[in-house]
Amino acid sequence: MFFITASDDRPDGWVNLSDANHWPVWLGQNIPPDLHADVRARLGSNLKHILVGLELKKALIQPHAQGGGVLFEPYFQTLIFEFCVGVFSVLEGLGSAHWLSQQHRDGAGHGKINRNAWRPALCAVYDPAGDHGLDAAVSQTADVRDKLHQDQIGARTAIDWHAMGYEAAFIPADLAIRTLLLRHSDVTPGTTNLTGAPA
Repeated sequence: MFFITASDDRPDGWVNLSDANHWPVWLGQNIPPDLHADVRARLGSNLKHILVGLELKKALIQPHAQGGGVLFEPYFQTLIFEFCVGVFSVLEGLGSAHWLSQQHRDGAGHGKINRNAWRPALCAVYDPAGDHGLDAAVSQTADVRDKLHQDQIGARTAIDWHAMGYEAAFIPADLAIRTLLLRHSDVTPGTTNLTGAPA
């Protein structure tokens, strides 16, 4: 049995180190305060659950990639895809929030914000000098996330499942989330496995 804690204390099953209620402090520092209170609350509620899901997926993906043999190979790629979708949701959510703030809008009643708008807004806040390669990581993560759009099924070529592998998909998405977590890193949950300085 694989343990997320790498511990033998619970031979009966899984152990998790953090939960959704450990994330609101960091999210509160990263969701702009000038957004409408309901928008901030909904975004924070959505993202805290996504972040916990990312922790679990990363805890399974990395040991398998390092030779641990934790997963059946098809599920390894599926988990990487799910990790990228989750990371994209965090990027989109925070990027949209910062775009709204930069446009002096509170987000109440606002529709979907175009990726071409929120992506530079996100990078301006989390990687303004481009030192961490966030913009490229966002692009690569979005490409993976877009591969299974069912509304594009008649227009696309066959899916290249190697493009959802560890190096091509997980590494850029992991870099993106680690870059975001550098901001106000002092209030990230102490038990999270999502942090660590990007290259």
